[in-house]
Amino acid sequence: MRNRSLGALLMLGAVIPFTSCAVDPALTSIQIIPTTTTALLGPCGTVQVQSQLTAIGTFTRPNHAAVTRDITSQVTWKSFDTQLLTISTDGLASVTTCANPGSTFNANILMSASAQGFHGIIVGYANFIEQEPVAPKTAVTSLSVIRLSGQSSALNGMAKFIAVGKTEDGTLVPLNGKIDWSSSNPQAVRVDATTGVARAMTLGKAKVTATYNGADGSTAVGSADFGSLAQN
Repeated sequence: MRNRSLGALLMLGAVIPFTSCAVDPALTSIQIIPTTTTALLGPCGTVQVQSQLTAIGTFTRPNHAAVTRDITSQVTWKSFDTQLLTISTDGLASVTTCANPGSTFNANILMSASAQGFHGIIVGYANFIEQEPVAPKTAVTSLSVIRLSGQSSALNGMAKFIAVGKTEDGTLVPLNGKIDWSSSNPQAVRVDATTGVARAMTLGKAKVTATYNGADGSTAVGSADFGSLAQN
């Protein structure tokens, strides 16, 4: 009797599959990183900030711990206001702002990443917050010029520069829309005086200079090198 029972159990085990590992993991949620990005208002038509977004997918299956994966290149990116925010297929988001003199603006720009999951379309959301720059509480005493995007790897290479000021109390403040931009060598590097977008025109390099003139009479100057790869 014992042998027959054992045989029955063995036969039963043969026809009942072990499903806990046979089922492929199912996508159950998507998290977008960063969840919130701030973009400050600037001159009309200029890209004020670029942010590389990352989509993290959580996958689950029965009797297993959940696992996470980078699925940035596998999701469909969408902006809900394409005039203010555009997103490339690989998750690079560009915020375009438009500030009129004396304007105030504060708005959330919603975007999403979606992918096909076991339970249908799985969607994750994130926000870009667009707001008016806040005037520094104390005078700006120095500033740094930072290359936000782009590179100088070839002729006609372009880059976007921004200026970050440091006040008397050590606070760092963005100076979007309050800077006059110039190039020390316009033949090699041309800079848009308003937007800080530089283009390498010929072989050579130049200093991209930002000059800040505050309403309180304070001034600050900073610069960064830019130019074609052959001379860097």
